[in-house]
Amino acid sequence: MKIKEIMTRSPVTIEADRTIRDASIIMAQMKLGCLMVSRGKEIVGILEESNIIRNGLAEDLNPFNTRIAQVMSAPWIIDEECSDDEASQMMGQYHVRHLAVTSKTKIAGIISMLDLIRPIYSGKSFWA
Repeated sequence: MKIKEIMTRSPVTIEADRTIRDASIIMAQMKLGCLMVSRGKEIVGILEESNIIRNGLAEDLNPFNTRIAQVMSAPWIIDEECSDDEASQMMGQYHVRHLAVTSKTKIAGIISMLDLIRPIYSGKSFWA
């Protein structure tokens, strides 16, 4: 299956100069595992829950004044025409749960581990 068939289009973004507290609130309210990080219209990174824990809280950084740019990761990028197997392999190789998806060199969406397994378990009650 091609990534473009299962990816999330229009991922939620946040500015790099916002705090990790701001990001945490958005992620909790929207039930998201990550946010794309931007500077203006340019995507400059990705902020996963693990970034906040490992690079922020575990380093004893104050979430109220630590900027997202200090803890985010560079996004791992995959083309929308790649397969779900390629995405799964890439996530495993780099130990990440989300990949930025491109279409003709522009960010077109995001794919998560959940997106990869959802077709396998579609119809199960725990997706509700």
